[in-house]
Amino acid sequence: MVSLRLSSSRRSITSILAAVALLSAIGLSAMADVPKSVLPAFGNDGVEFSVKAKDGHTVQGWLPKDWIDNSDWAAVNATYTKLTDSPDKDAAAVRIKIEKVDEGQLQMTTYQGLQKFKKGVKYVVTGWVRSSNGTSITVGARQKMEPYEFYFEKELAGGASWKPFEFTFTPAMELDAFLMFVVKDAGTVDLAGVAVEEKP
Repeated sequence: MVSLRLSSSRRSITSILAAVALLSAIGLSAMADVPKSVLPAFGNDGVEFSVKAKDGHTVQGWLPKDWIDNSDWAAVNATYTKLTDSPDKDAAAVRIKIEKVDEGQLQMTTYQGLQKFKKGVKYVVTGWVRSSNGTSITVGARQKMEPYEFYFEKELAGGASWKPFEFTFTPAMELDAFLMFVVKDAGTVDLAGVAVEEKP
């Protein structure tokens, strides 16, 4: 009777250990599948800034670390504000409020991370967008030198609630480019959790 109980206990312990090992393997596999952005994380660490733009205009506010505003050449007044209702707790959300556009447009980008896009590789840009007043924002891969045109671009239209977006492109040749977000008109648009993945 005693040996029967011990044998049953051993079987239970063995089953539990096997289950733990299986769950651990599944967990490690899931972690391995977490996509890694080839650009800096659109994370909760960031910096406050204020820059003078053309003709006495000002662009100021908060942006995630290694992301910058690139609108000092334009006659634009704008404020970036960190939001607390990001659809992803691990990713930042930013409100871009453009008060005035006299000339040019607002541009947000990063000079860190990927800048050489490979021939034949699929790039997938994801994130969330929202705009209760219908302000649109364009995302694209833009030339680093004049004439500063977009190789690929897509207009993102947001609604009153957070909406996920996906923008995919595959270069036919190697490109030197910045990933850039552009807002052309006065209004307010929210952006969150931007990431870029390479897909073979």
